[in-house]
Amino acid sequence: MKNVTLTGDDQTIKCRAVFRLGTAAYAALAVLAAVFYLERMTFMDMSFQTFHILRTGSMQIQSGRFGAAFTQVFPWLAQAAGLPLKGVLLTYSLGHVLYYYVVFLLVTLWLRQWKWGLVLLLLSTLITTHTFYWLSEMPQGLAFLVLVLAWLHARGDLRALRWWEFPVLAAALVTAYYFHPMVLYAMLFCSMFFLTGRSASRGLRVLYLLSTGIFLAVTFVKYKVLKPDWYDTMSLARAEAFRDLWPNWFDIQSNKDFLHWCLSDYYMIPVLIILNTGFYIRKKNWLKAALSAFFPAAFVLLVNVPFHEGDNQFYLENLYLPLALFTAVPLVFEVLPGLLSGQWIFIILAAVITVRIGHIYAAHRTWTDRMHWEQAFLQKTANLPNRKLLLSEKQVPMEKLILSWGTSTEFLMLSALEHRDSARCILVDETPERFDSLLNRPRLFLGEFRNYTFDELPARYFHLQDTSAYVRYR
Repeated sequence: MKNVTLTGDDQTIKCRAVFRLGTAAYAALAVLAAVFYLERMTFMDMSFQTFHILRTGSMQIQSGRFGAAFTQVFPWLAQAAGLPLKGVLLTYSLGHVLYYYVVFLLVTLWLRQWKWGLVLLLLSTLITTHTFYWLSEMPQGLAFLVLVLAWLHARGDLRALRWWEFPVLAAALVTAYYFHPMVLYAMLFCSMFFLTGRSASRGLRVLYLLSTGIFLAVTFVKYKVLKPDWYDTMSLARAEAFRDLWPNWFDIQSNKDFLHWCLSDYYMIPVLIILNTGFYIRKKNWLKAALSAFFPAAFVLLVNVPFHEGDNQFYLENLYLPLALFTAVPLVFEVLPGLLSGQWIFIILAAVITVRIGHIYAAHRTWTDRMHWEQAFLQKTANLPNRKLLLSEKQVPMEKLILSWGTSTEFLMLSALEHRDSARCILVDETPERFDSLLNRPRLFLGEFRNYTFDELPARYFHLQDTSAYVRYR
């Protein structure tokens, strides 16, 4: 396809159109983040991280994913400013949307890369369903990568970089990688896309080769030079499934689950992949047709084979998120411009984004039901003589609770929202008998990974006053 160079006026008009669309989209997502802040912040990782931010007064970077500081800064500032618990949780929930909107503004208004602005909007909506309510570093890393790639396109040539921009580029790429290691595959796809055909100038291709080389070097250092932490070690152990299951990589439960979810939640992805592939076949661009079709398929296997027995949808959805970028980049940069006029591009993408935001809203029911069960249990047990409770997973509806490891901080947050003096100690565990020797410790807050004395908890948020013994709930 022949590239069309926009005039300054055309560029300004398109940047303004994308800015308006993105502002409306992120405003809608911010409303959802405010309305459903408890569903987002009192589930598992977010409740756990918030608990430790409040306990220590510092940010909590896990598994070396220091890019998470971009969103953890919001609850950290909120607690430093003395906001109550509700204010901290609301700030954290809204902070995630604000992070993406700031990246969007930098891409569209500072770098004036309207196509990358559209890619970012699609990245935030095309697949996102349950990952709007279970928050992780993967989408944050992908958004940061979009910002870095938009900067490469704004520079356009290796010779356009000043000497000090080389270490800045390297640091930015390392940061993108350390949000989540699977951001690497998004970088590889974009490099292959812009190195193929006439998608980029020679100077931009050199920038992509340099950036990809840095990404691969970081991968080598992380896994071959440095000692992997427990989480990376577990991920590497799962990868042995490729050897163990060969050649039966296709007839596995995770593939069947993915196909089902494509019908119920990720319906835009197969439709748009077919559109992209068909466009390149029509243009007889066989390399990009193959890239558009086979790279996403290979990536799905890369995710699904290690989880061949299946897993929770919200967790696997998080790993599938790069599919949105694999779909959006060809669609925005070449397919839609090759099929439609500028006005229709924005109309169609606005419709897609609107439908997907509606779908994100509809997905709240699972998470609202979960939160309501915990709130109802707190109310049900509020007047018991012994209110420090230890439960087995067999005593709770796990199909609703999903996972139990975060319940101690979830119940703590939900109970303390009314007042810091109302904070309670309740834990659901797979093997609650492992805590039997600690039941008579009256000033101990039991947790899945570690226990804390009451004095270790921030009394400003959790003023635990119940010094009775824990009891096994009957």
